[in-house]
Amino acid sequence: MSDSPKPTPTPEPQNVDQERRRVTAWLWRIPVLAALVGGTWGVLRGGYVHFFKKRPSPTPDFRAGPRLEVATLDRFAATWDSVPFLYEGTPAIVMRVPEPLPGGLTTGGMHLAAFSKVCTHLGCIVALNQDADAIAFAFNYRADGPQLVCRCHLSVFDPTRSGRAVAGPAVEPLPRVQLVLEEDTVYAAGMEPSPLQTG
Repeated sequence: MSDSPKPTPTPEPQNVDQERRRVTAWLWRIPVLAALVGGTWGVLRGGYVHFFKKRPSPTPDFRAGPRLEVATLDRFAATWDSVPFLYEGTPAIVMRVPEPLPGGLTTGGMHLAAFSKVCTHLGCIVALNQDADAIAFAFNYRADGPQLVCRCHLSVFDPTRSGRAVAGPAVEPLPRVQLVLEEDTVYAAGMEPSPLQTG
């Protein structure tokens, strides 16, 4: 057996070791900083969506459009009877509501209101849901009456509050459609601008 001496390892230069320590010290901070930034943004965005939903204007700014026949008054025999229609390429809905609304149409004790069916969050199509229990279960919102709901991202709009967003990620209200009455026929004659187009 040979008793030759073992080679001694060459120590790394001191400056390389210090540089590695500096890099390692910063590496753990990157995910922590990313989590802090992401968490802060999420809290701010959640607060904005929850507490700063915009109220519809009490005086709608209708942009005049072509006159379109929608339905006759006999289609609205009961409250919440509704008729979907297409106005200048935009899906819309007119419904009988319990009380008069700004921008709506009142005739002989009947109150009508019409809204765009394009959700102001990301442009999905909303639908009128008259089942309060289903709204509470599926959209986590306890409604006093029928609501316009978006199944894509669970936004809820209240027709009795002029289409205001009341739950979910949508902040802007649904644009209202201007209604006019000629004899016993309801016509659409204009619409509020959509925040998806103006924003």
